[in-house]
Amino acid sequence: MKLKKTTLTLCSIALLLGAAALPASASSLTWDFFTLTGSPAAPGYSLGTTHTTFTQSGESLTLWSYTSSGCTGGASWCAGTGDLYSRNLGTADEQGLGLTNDHYPYDEISYPNGIYVNLANSGRASDVMLGSVQGTSTSGETWAIWGSNNGSTWTELGHGMGGGVVNFNDSSLLSGYGQLIITDPSLTPYLNSNDILLASITTDGVPEPGTLALFGAGLLGCALLIARRRARQH
Repeated sequence: MKLKKTTLTLCSIALLLGAAALPASASSLTWDFFTLTGSPAAPGYSLGTTHTTFTQSGESLTLWSYTSSGCTGGASWCAGTGDLYSRNLGTADEQGLGLTNDHYPYDEISYPNGIYVNLANSGRASDVMLGSVQGTSTSGETWAIWGSNNGSTWTELGHGMGGGVVNFNDSSLLSGYGQLIITDPSLTPYLNSNDILLASITTDGVPEPGTLALFGAGLLGCALLIARRRARQH
């Protein structure tokens, strides 16, 4: 009886330690879209598609052109018609991803459009950097970040105005969602424009396949051990 309890206790401890180690096996990655799109010459170029998948270090991140206008079935966001645009206006705060259907002549992200980010194969986001957010916190261009886990119910994670470059790094909010929308939520322009850029996203990565396999094998082994012990009791 003592041996049985000791064995099961050790098994439980091993599984808890394995579970705790899973996040540590995943590395942080920064997805710098100016670099990932080939660091275009000014002013930039259209990617020629409404969606694309970026890859690095065995992980991937899929981005789509989205809109909050004309969606059917009560959806608050749906696929847009503008192509992704790699923007370069020569300075770090003016380099990143926008959309070709920007209603101002800058190919950035403007109301009612946004960029949808699917984090399924990259881990959750811990930081989102926005660029071209002109003006001040009381008189400037606006930005907002929305999160979802099902693509239909969206929660606003943060919003603001002005600042040039905005680092939204509230990981306690970002880590709860596998899908994001980066958008300019206001039609009211600042200095004849109101549009922003998605400069980069930092993700926490996903566990190594080998780590997951080892943890799965441990789960299976403990389950078989418990089943065998119970069978012997009967």
